[in-house]
Parts: sequence; C-alpha cells; structure tokens
Amino acid sequence: MRKFLKILFLLVVGLCLAGAAAAKDSYTMKFAFQFPDKLYEANEASFANAFKTHLESTSNGRIKVELYPGGVLGKERENFVNVQNNVIQATLSSVGGIAQFYKPISVVDIPFAFKNHNVAWRVYDGWFGDEIRADILGKTGIRCLETTETGGFFAFTNSEKPVKTPDDMAGLKFRTMENPGHIKMITLLGGSAVPIAWLELYTSLQTGVIDGQMNPLPTILIAKLQEVQKYVTITNHLYGTDWFMINEAWFQSLPADLKQNVKDAAEIANVADRGAQRLLDSLAIGKLKDAGLNIYTPTSQERDLFKNKVQKSYVDWLGKEVNPAWIDKFMKAIAEAEAI
Repeated sequence: MRKFLKILFLLVVGLCLAGAAAAKDSYTMKFAFQFPDKLYEANEASFANAFKTHLESTSNGRIKVELYPGGVLGKERENFVNVQNNVIQATLSSVGGIAQFYKPISVVDIPFAFKNHNVAWRVYDGWFGDEIRADILGKTGIRCLETTETGGFFAFTNSEKPVKTPDDMAGLKFRTMENPGHIKMITLLGGSAVPIAWLELYTSLQTGVIDGQMNPLPTILIAKLQEVQKYVTITNHLYGTDWFMINEAWFQSLPADLKQNVKDAAEIANVADRGAQRLLDSLAIGKLKDAGLNIYTPTSQERDLFKNKVQKSYVDWLGKEVNPAWIDKFMKAIAEAEAI
C-alpha cells in the first residue's frame, strides 16, 4: 500500500511538473486593430488573419493569437500605449498613430514621394525600413516587425464640390489623422485640417463637422464613406502604411524558435496584406462609381500643381520638426529604389 501511494504521489508530482512546464511554454498574443474583421474587404483583417493562422500552425499551438478588431480595445493611441505596457501584445499602427510617440515617422509622409507600389515596397523592405524600425524600438520600446500597406495610395473626398487643383481645396474642412504632418500638408494645400480619430470619421462627415477626408479607395469603402461623400480626387499624394508593433518584453520572453515563428508569420502576413490590397484596389473604383460618387483623376499637369505647392514647403517644415538626416535617408532610399 505504501509503495502504491508512493508511486501515485510521484505520478501526481510528475503530472503537475509537466503541466507547469507546458504552461510555461505556451503564450498568448492579444492583437488589436482598428478595421473590422472582414477578410475580403479590410487590409488589417487580411494581415491579422494570415498572421494568426501561420503563427498558430507553425508554433504547434504554443502561441495563441487573440484578435480584437474594429477598435474594440480602443483607438490607435490607446492601443499603442497598451502595447507599450503589455496590456495587449500587438497592434497595427498607422503613421498618424505612431507620430504621437515618435516624430521621425513623419518623413514617410512627404507628399508625392512615391511613384508606385514597387518603389514603396523596396524602400520599406530595405535598409531604410530596417533603420527606422530599429529607431522606433530604441525610442519607444516597441518592436516593429513589418511595415505593411493600409489601402495603398491616398485620394481626397468631400461632399461639397469637385477638387481638380489645389485652388479647389480652399474653404473645405478635411479630416486628418492626429498627425502634425498631415495637418501641415492640408494647410499648405489651402484646406482646413481637423484632426479626428478614425472611429469618429463617419459621424463627423455625416453631421457636417468636416467636409472631406483623405484615404485610399479601399479604406473609403470599408468605412462606408461613399454614403456621406460625393466627390473623389485620385491624387495619389500619400502611400498609406500600417506598422506591425509588438511588445518587446513579451517578444524577448519567447524561446528562439518561437521568436523566429513570429517573425516569419509577420512576413507572410505582410505579403498577404499587400496582395489583398491590389485586389481591393481593382474593385474600388467600380464600387465607388456604382455608389454614385463623382471620381476625378487629375492630369499630370494638375498633379504637378499639387506637388509643387506642397512638397518643398512640407520638407522645409519637416526639417525643423525632426532630424534632417531622416529626410536625407528617406529620399536616398527612394532614389535607389527607383534606379532598380
């Protein structure tokens, strides 16, 4: 009987130790983002679901990814702070969301910097992207694993009148992110800038607090802004990015193999996001036309009017806000990407 009890005791202890070991080697990532979890409509959903599926599979379930879409855990600023404090472990942050904590990010929003998607991808996937993501970690304590796409190139929309040249911006109130660079850009173009959080955008347009906004075409659709806007101007003045931010302490707590799984999953998710965006782009114009919006694409001469009015003045202003070395690095990276 004593022998049986001894064996039973050892088995119980062994199971407890095994359970403790298993628990120690399992991790949960809470991943919050602003867009709804609509896989075939929202780029953030494409990124998040691809990341979750790949990571849970390759980690053999040792990492569980919990998705919190649609801003259910807060606005961008709140999500960023919660990642810093390890309340949640991951989020997708726009440039506007990061700029409140890391000013140099504004360099990537120099108006009319990118000619096409390929140039943008080479810049963000190359040495410049590596350097600025490393600096974000050093300055904020948050690790950025990937710079992905949020909708692609920007257009202006408004409810009042067609916008074909910068002169047409006068008298219009445009929503911007809570981003000093975006506010400055709208001001330079002759409009009035009103910083408003993403989750408050639709209501602000609906109630006339603002007349217009700027976002990529797929983003306009996912927010249903076609219901409260009449005119679209495809200027392609900015290239929208999302930055995949994770808590550094949580990441460093992972064993080496799981760290690599996380990195690999983020890279896969970036590819999925960019691919989804190209498909959404191809459908967006038709859907906006079907919704009754007036869509205008400026001529090359009209586009130059926008660029000439804003780019140099923006760069001059930005050089007083951030270390000018970041501007030089960004423009050098673009020149190198265009030369390939």
